[in-house]
Amino acid sequence: MSIALYFLIGGVGAFISDVLKDNSLELPKHINGKICLGFLGGIILGGIAGIIIDGGIETAFLGGFTGKEIITRLVNKIPVKKITKE
Repeated sequence: MSIALYFLIGGVGAFISDVLKDNSLELPKHINGKICLGFLGGIILGGIAGIIIDGGIETAFLGGFTGKEIITRLVNKIPVKKITKE
C-alpha cells in the first residue's frame, strides 16, 4: 500500500469523526488562546495519523478517526507565551 492511500484513508476517518461529533463542519480559528483546527486541519492531522499508524486500511482509518482529537488535546495543553510591549 502506498503512503498516499494511508493519508487519504486517515483523512476520511478524521472527516467522518468531525461530522459525527456535532453534525456540522467548522473552519479553523483561534479562540481565547486555543487553536481550533476545524475540519481542514482535522483532515491533515488524520492523514498524518493514518501514515504513522502503519498496518492496514482499518488501522489508518481508526488512526485518523481518533488521532485528530488526541493531537488537539495535546496542543491545547501547551502554554502560549504572550508578547507584551514594554
